[in-house]
Amino acid sequence: MIEVVLVCHEDLGENFLKVAEFLLKNREHCQAVAIREGDHPDEHLRLVEKAVKSASANGNPVLVLTDLFGGTACNVSIPYLSKDKVEVLSGVNLAMLIRALQWRRQKPGISLVDLANECAKYATAGIRVGSTMVTLFDEPKEREEQKPRKGRKNAPGA
Repeated sequence: MIEVVLVCHEDLGENFLKVAEFLLKNREHCQAVAIREGDHPDEHLRLVEKAVKSASANGNPVLVLTDLFGGTACNVSIPYLSKDKVEVLSGVNLAMLIRALQWRRQKPGISLVDLANECAKYATAGIRVGSTMVTLFDEPKEREEQKPRKGRKNAPGA
């Protein structure tokens, strides 16, 4: 099974995993690495290395999901790229994580790079601007004055 390691700033990765566990009732073969403000960059590298080694200990490939391309979390993950063994995918969102966790179970033979590509497609497909999805109606027109009914001389509008 493909292992998943989230490398994100502060507690973002762990929080994503908590939500995924809530939705899927499972977070096996997943872990999070927190990149904390004030930690030395060497410490960040050490934490990612430890997580990747731990995740790949059984010979499983590892998908590393990072929060921001060009950010520290992504930059300290890139050195661990390894063809067919470790892939790094930046811009993690909940849709991406859910797809990764579902597809690695539903498609046990999927390659690491195919899973990463599928996650990237799924993550961006879920991004929508609300006002372009909702049909916008014209402002309600002023109510036309009601015509008086026969036999009601003092009725409103008469």
